[in-house]
Amino acid sequence: MCGLLTASPFAAAADVPLPATVTPTAADPTAEARTAYQREPTSAFLGRSLLDALVRSGQVEAAKRLVVELAQRFPDDAQLWAQTGYLQFSLREFKHAQAAFGRALLGDDWQPEQRRNLAFAEADSALAAGDPPGAVAALMALHADEDPTVQLRLGRAQLAMRDRPTALATAKWLVVHAPDADFQRAGESLMGDALEGFVDPRAFKQLNLGYAYLRQHDDAAGLAAFERGFAMGVGKAFHYADAAYAAKRLNENVKSIRYFRFCLDLAEYEHSFSEQRMFGYRREIEVMERRWGVLIGTPYHAGELDVWQGGIEVYWQPPVIGYRDGRTVQFFARTFLNFRNGMSGPTGGDTTQESLGVRFKPLASQNIALTAERLFAVGRYSVNDWLFRVGYSTGDGTDLRVDRGDWQSWQVYSEAAYYVSARRLLVGAEVRYGVALPMPGYNHMTIYPHLLIGVDYDSASRDELVDAVGPGLSLRTWFGDDRYRAPRGWLELNGQYRFADAERGRGPALRATLSF
Repeated sequence: MCGLLTASPFAAAADVPLPATVTPTAADPTAEARTAYQREPTSAFLGRSLLDALVRSGQVEAAKRLVVELAQRFPDDAQLWAQTGYLQFSLREFKHAQAAFGRALLGDDWQPEQRRNLAFAEADSALAAGDPPGAVAALMALHADEDPTVQLRLGRAQLAMRDRPTALATAKWLVVHAPDADFQRAGESLMGDALEGFVDPRAFKQLNLGYAYLRQHDDAAGLAAFERGFAMGVGKAFHYADAAYAAKRLNENVKSIRYFRFCLDLAEYEHSFSEQRMFGYRREIEVMERRWGVLIGTPYHAGELDVWQGGIEVYWQPPVIGYRDGRTVQFFARTFLNFRNGMSGPTGGDTTQESLGVRFKPLASQNIALTAERLFAVGRYSVNDWLFRVGYSTGDGTDLRVDRGDWQSWQVYSEAAYYVSARRLLVGAEVRYGVALPMPGYNHMTIYPHLLIGVDYDSASRDELVDAVGPGLSLRTWFGDDRYRAPRGWLELNGQYRFADAERGRGPALRATLSF
């Protein structure tokens, strides 16, 4: 912005000074201001007063010459730059007006309302000059996220940049928070423009090119072609969905989430997808946005074991490396203890076992998890040890469905765990198969009757290998969903009765689990 003078359309007149002597006359409304400034040319105030008088009297050419002179004499006068900006805006010299308002905002003496108005003037100049990013920068400097006037200007700038998803989000905020009917109509108009997009025949060629690249498994080139098409203002919901998946495979999670969100907005407007398809997109968003989680469980196994435990795990999934197209890294802390342990086994605080660990899912297409954790003895009956685990699971119908009255659900889960110091190996596997039934009148609640087959191996047990079969019944409710996210949490009560070939595997097994 410091180069305003050299780039100004008034620069050619820089060597044409004002007359040295002017005789005041009644016919010249600027005479008094001109005389005062000539008597004291070091006064920025008198210079600004003369500029104001020239503009008011319509003496545009004289005002242009004076602007150059004053800018050279008083380069740090913020009020002068504000006057210059308004003059240049009125002359449709929008780029120079934008720079002048930017210089004015460097001043420290503006009141909050004055600074706000100058930022609006800079943003309006930038938009008129074809520089919508400059308008966004000027508005963001206000730090006024809850100001409808700021949001309306932001939305227009975002739309000018062909950023339809962000413009639509801004329009929705404006419609919800509009202080009056005028803002309401402005928000609705902005929303309609964002949803309709623009028509550019060349854009469809870019979208078709994007699919050609995707067929060649070149996600980077495909995504770039999609984005060129989007920048030209076209794209239906399914285009944005395909772009979101390409971005996900490229580990560009922020971009993928953004495209999935706009896909959902367009789908609601276009009525282009089934409810279950849209639920799947919301699940993608929920998974990619997750940064932490909590798992609380209280398993109880009756029979010979007669063991009731309680535990809690808190995990953190870091950004960037935490989720990479289905590959995850999580750091966690666990605490477990016994509430009941047979007839005379230790319970309570003396059995408190804590651990810290890391869990890694290396494959995108297979649910294999590798875990390493350090066990810390807190209670006198707990241990210090290293525990390494590998787990695998697969299944279908385990998530909520919003399009069916019932659906088949099955799951296979297995895990092997090895305690290094204790030299103890545990291996468990379970297969469940049943039908999930939504509970009438309860949103996101299902009942799941099922059959199970289980195998359990414990190298430290008298009966090392135990096989079990039996019926089970689960009641689960999901929660924590919204317009863009599938439910992130669930509470499940699960009861089973196991017929086993050894006492330690027989009898009822109950578990309450809360995950969020």
